Amino acid sequence: MQLFFLLAVSTLFSFALFAYRLEYLHFDYNKINGIRDLAFYRGSQTFFFLNWNLFLAWIPYLIALSLPALYKKFNSKILIVGALLCWLLFFPNAPYILTDLLHLKKRTGIPLWYDMMLFLSFAWTGLMLGYLSLLEVQLFLQKFFSTLFVNLLSISALILCGFGIYLGRFQRWNSWDIIAQPVSLFSDILNILTQPHTFGLAIVISVFLLLGYFTLTTLAQQSYKE
Repeated sequence: MQLFFLLAVSTLFSFALFAYRLEYLHFDYNKINGIRDLAFYRGSQTFFFLNWNLFLAWIPYLIALSLPALYKKFNSKILIVGALLCWLLFFPNAPYILTDLLHLKKRTGIPLWYDMMLFLSFAWTGLMLGYLSLLEVQLFLQKFFSTLFVNLLSISALILCGFGIYLGRFQRWNSWDIIAQPVSLFSDILNILTQPHTFGLAIVISVFLLLGYFTLTTLAQQSYKE
């Protein structure tokens, strides 16, 4: 519960930084009259996309938290497998916000340091949501499988996460495209796999996420021993 509260506070802090930025730039909210306007102004001047990306980052964490309750209420393996697949599908959305740092640059009307802190706040919150959702899934799966097997699944999930981030950032695929455009998505994936030199970001992000994962798990183990 404390972690959930901290994540909520971190999210609100990110939203506050975003809101103050719009006020500082004297953004005219009357321009937003619907979803289309919101989509039009979501770009690099207003950074509305950060809020949407952070919303998506919460989905895998909330799914992970719901796993014990779902199993207790329905006791259905099919439902749990479906929930886990849904979690894996949305899992890359959490650390994906790290790549939004590509938009960071000096802009007229706002200090660079402020935009840097804005991006870091969103990226940090998204990254923590991702790691904590993974740890929640681990705790749940350890009730049914060996620790070694669960750890291997976690490492595999992080590697797939790195590839998913690449698909989202450079190939511009979304999590729901696996349902909306499955044929085109898998065709693109097969094409990428035949040209492995094209997804360097996936490798770098995967290694970065793995290092963070091992750091957190090592810290947790040392704290438990103490």
